[in-house]
This record gives sequence, structure tokens and C-alpha cells, in this order.
Amino acid sequence: MGTETALEQPDFRSRILRLAWPAIVENLLHTMVGIVDTAMVGRLGAAALAAVGLGNQINHLGLTIFSALATGSTALVARHIGAKEPERARDVARQSLVLGLFVSGTVMLIFLFTARGLLGLLFRRSEGLVLDSAAAYVRIVASAMILNYFLIVINAVLRGAGDTKTPMRITALVNVINIVGNAIFIYGLGPIPALGVAGAALSTAIAQACGGVLALRVLLSSPLLRISLRDSFKPDLTIIRRIANIGVPAGVEQGMLRVGQLFYTMIISSLGTVSYAAHQVALNAESLSFMPGAGFAVAATTLVGQNLGAGLPDDAQRAGRITRNMGMLVMSAMGVVFFLIPGPIVRIFSSDPEVIALAVVCLRLVAIAQPSLAAWMILAGGLRGAGDTRAIMKMVMLSFLGVRVGLAYLLALRLGLGLTGAWIAMVADLFLRSFLIQWRFSRGEWKYVKV
Repeated sequence: MGTETALEQPDFRSRILRLAWPAIVENLLHTMVGIVDTAMVGRLGAAALAAVGLGNQINHLGLTIFSALATGSTALVARHIGAKEPERARDVARQSLVLGLFVSGTVMLIFLFTARGLLGLLFRRSEGLVLDSAAAYVRIVASAMILNYFLIVINAVLRGAGDTKTPMRITALVNVINIVGNAIFIYGLGPIPALGVAGAALSTAIAQACGGVLALRVLLSSPLLRISLRDSFKPDLTIIRRIANIGVPAGVEQGMLRVGQLFYTMIISSLGTVSYAAHQVALNAESLSFMPGAGFAVAATTLVGQNLGAGLPDDAQRAGRITRNMGMLVMSAMGVVFFLIPGPIVRIFSSDPEVIALAVVCLRLVAIAQPSLAAWMILAGGLRGAGDTRAIMKMVMLSFLGVRVGLAYLLALRLGLGLTGAWIAMVADLFLRSFLIQWRFSRGEWKYVKV
């Protein structure tokens, strides 16, 4: 590789950090607002908490579709920015909005008119009043779904262009609006009555709508991706097909993850209340390590896509490798903490001695797999930046569905190892996915994927 095109390693590291830290903060904000949301709704009682939880299960189906399309937008924008083709990047951004208007509008109508039926079908054992409340929650949140799509996809477009700070700032504002809205609409303030679960939905819808409007305003004024409302927004099937070719496999991958997680959760829930509670506690504790992993994955997506667009496939591979090494270092350090002092961490989430004892074992197990989790998250981000989402989909199908679910059933239920067996299966899944993703990345076939 010629010295005139290759970036020096310190340059890569500084670029990686500039891209990663805002994404890490953004993920931290998402995590914190989720905790605050749960605490504020939880004060209304178990029924309200269950209603919001069930409602979000439906809403997440829509978010899975939006995130999949956003993956295609990020990869294509990164390619064109790297190739110094800003006009083609703008074309992708415009068509992402056009495609999203149709998709999010369709999802919105489905949720508005079938929320109660969907909830009744999926959660038929839940109480009728809880399902009614959950359906109202889904309908209110769905009313802002088009603007929420704009929020998701425009943030994805900006990341593809190398701007991770703006999505962080928008997310911070959305979270503040959501928390303030919760305080006003859930509990009531002055002339505004206490709306309970409906109030939680209203604050979420208002926050997402504000975020969508703000993101659209940023896109219209971006110096790199300046889009005018006077531009042509006529559907371009060629660009839409390119977005879908990357986004659809990403959506299938996320769908398989959700199905696999459902089966995995069913296995664990059959082990009893203490085991299931310990599983949730250990998952919440482990999720602390996801934030840096997700941040470095965003950096890998952007840098791989931009370097491929610039015609520098070797630099794209070096960027992915260095990003992986930096992320593995951070997450390995967290793994050491999980292994050495799991007790104080799990006690944040539970005070039950039985739950704590079992969760400690699980956290120590997954601590060993933190380097593997880092490699998977970050290199998968790199392959998404290259548009190689079909390979990721196949790995998830083999490892998550085949190994985690199948091995969990064998170890936890058939061999009687209980929750420990289920988490051994999780660790085996992470080791296998790490091996597969690193093998795929090192072979370099993703450098030649046409997007």
C-alpha cells in the first residue's frame, strides 16, 4: 500500500476516538433514559409497568425495520462521502426519506388499527386491562412514527458522513424532553391531569416528534449534505433497491436475534422465578459493557465505508482492525471488573441473596467472553459499513439460533445445569461468532461487495 494513500496508525486512532466517544455517550443517554422511564412508570404500579413493557415490545418491531433501513443509508452515504461524491450522498439521503415516509407510514397505520389485536395475539395470557392500556400506549407512540423514522434515519445518514456529535446532541435533547414530559403527563402538573400510562406514551411521542423535526432541520442545513425542500423527492428505484439490499438482510438478522432471544428467554423462564430474576440482573449488569462496544462499532461502520468509497480497501481493513483492538482493550478491562468484583455490581439491581449468588456466577462467565463480544460488535459494524450484511445474517442464524438456543436447551434443561448452563451456551455463542466474524473480516471478501 502506497505511503501517499495510507493513513498512519495514530491518525486512525484519533479519528476512531472522535467518532466513537459521541456514540458511546449517545448509548449511555439511551440507557439512562430507559432506567428513568422504568422508574417513573414503575411508581404507578405493576400493571402500568407491564402495560408499557408490552407496548414497547410492539414498538420495537417498528424500530427494527427502521434501524435496518438506516443501516443501508449509513453504508451508502459513507461510501459516497469517502469517494468525494457529496451529490450522490445527498441522493441517498433524499431517497432514505422517501422510502421511510412510505415504510413508517405503513407501520404507523398497522399499529394504529391493529394494536389491540397484535397484543392479544402475542400476549394472550396477560390481563385484559393491561392489554387495553398497552394498546393505547402503542397507538399514541405510533402517531409520531413518521417523525421518529426521520430521527433514526437522519442520525444514521449523519454518522455515515462522519458526524457522530450531532446525533448525540439530538439524542440528548430528545431524552430531556422525554423525561420532562414524563414528569408532566404521567403525574400531572397544574391544569394538566395525571394521564398515567397514556402520559408516558404522550411524552415519548412528543420527544420523538421534536427529535425528528430537529434532525430534519439539521439535514436541510448540513454543509456536506445540504438538502432543499425544493429538491426532487421522486422515488428512485435504483437507490431504494441499493438501500434495501443492505437493509433487508440487516432486518432479517435483527428479526432472527429477536426470535432467538424469545426462545432463549422461554428456556430460562422455565427454570423458575429466581433463575429468571438472576438472568435479568446479570444482563443489566453486562449491558454496561455494550456502550463502548456500540460506540466503536459506529466508528468501524463509518471508517470502513468511507475508506472503501475512497478506493482504499487496505486502509478500510486497517481501520476495522485498529478499531477492534481499541474496543477489545476497553471491554476486556470491563470483563476483568466483572470477574473480580461481580457482587457489588449485581447488588445495584437486586437485594435478594439467592438472585445475587446466581447472577454473580453468570457475570463471571460472561466476563470471560468480553473480548469476543467486542470483536463481534465492532467487526460486524465494519462489515455493515462495507454493505456485507448477508454474511452477518448467516452468522447469527448459525451461532445464535443454532448454538445459543440449542446448547441452552441441552445444558440448562436436559443436563440439568440450570441458569449456569444457559449462560455457558451464551458464552459459546459469543466465542463462535467472534471466530466467524474475524475469519470473515481477515479474508477480505467484504472489500469487493457491491452496494
